[in-house]
Amino acid sequence: MYKLTDYLLAIRTTGSPPAPAGVKTVDLVPTGSDDVISATLGGLRASGLTAADFRSRAIFLAPDGPAGLVTYAALCGFSGRRVDAYAGGTVLAFSRLGDDGASFPDAGRPSEFLLWAQVGGPVADGIPTVHLGSAGQEMVSPQAATVIRYAARLRMVPPDSARDALAMFVLVAALRRRADDRFPFLSTGTEPVPVGKNAPDQGIDLERLRQEAVRYRQELRIARRGADIVPPVPLSPHDRRIAEANGVDVRTLLRRLGSSADEEDMWHCPRPRRHSNGDERPSMKVYENGRARCHRCDAERIGPVRLAVDVLGVTPDEAASFILDSDRVVDPRAA
Repeated sequence: MYKLTDYLLAIRTTGSPPAPAGVKTVDLVPTGSDDVISATLGGLRASGLTAADFRSRAIFLAPDGPAGLVTYAALCGFSGRRVDAYAGGTVLAFSRLGDDGASFPDAGRPSEFLLWAQVGGPVADGIPTVHLGSAGQEMVSPQAATVIRYAARLRMVPPDSARDALAMFVLVAALRRRADDRFPFLSTGTEPVPVGKNAPDQGIDLERLRQEAVRYRQELRIARRGADIVPPVPLSPHDRRIAEANGVDVRTLLRRLGSSADEEDMWHCPRPRRHSNGDERPSMKVYENGRARCHRCDAERIGPVRLAVDVLGVTPDEAASFILDSDRVVDPRAA
């Protein structure tokens, strides 16, 4: 069970609860634009967040109700992964969940192209409407999984609870996953019957927001490449230790994380539970610069410290201690 004090960075928005003492806080407050997506992206740019901030353990402090889903969707797009959240007095460890919803069986691909559908809320006029089960019931029926997974456009009407709304959003996005999670429209369920794939006024297009946040991260990366060179600053003992751990051969770490390679030097991902087939066919590639990347689990190439953080669920300091001060070998299916 994770606690708020386990995190190094807390991201707040309008109406969010305060962060615990000692936890760095960043406020992401939408700008004054009338367009929700533009306002949210403006708030993201003004917040000063960078992709590097998500290398440490970060959490989103959700305000009451489902309105925080918009900010949360932007954070997921910008960070390139699901972000943990705090709602209803509980830490929701979304970053530890499997990467797709393939474990939920569906009723088969629809015989006809499904353009629009809705999940949650009142039955919508003119489009299929499905619901997710509550506690003690089947969470996702095969029929609901088919509609959520194959609809080209999906409206989602969330529950009033911030905690339940976030859980529903993550599940729906995972069910719709292809290369990445696919986000639905945030809907009230009262929008007009959609006509065509790009029908207006269907709610907030969270998938477009995700893609715009991804592009903003790429802009920052390109800008860093053209930055002026400044005199190097001596590393602190703390940063030197992290750098030393990152200099360890990532193959050595992979072996200690229970991984192995095939004849083509492709490695089994040490996060097999995130793969529908347990990563029976190796999906992790090791690069010459000491970085590695699983095509399903990682948005970019990562070093030993980030890999250990993600696999073991520890802080960067704890990951460095595991790499440098221990020879322990872990079972990837229990990590």
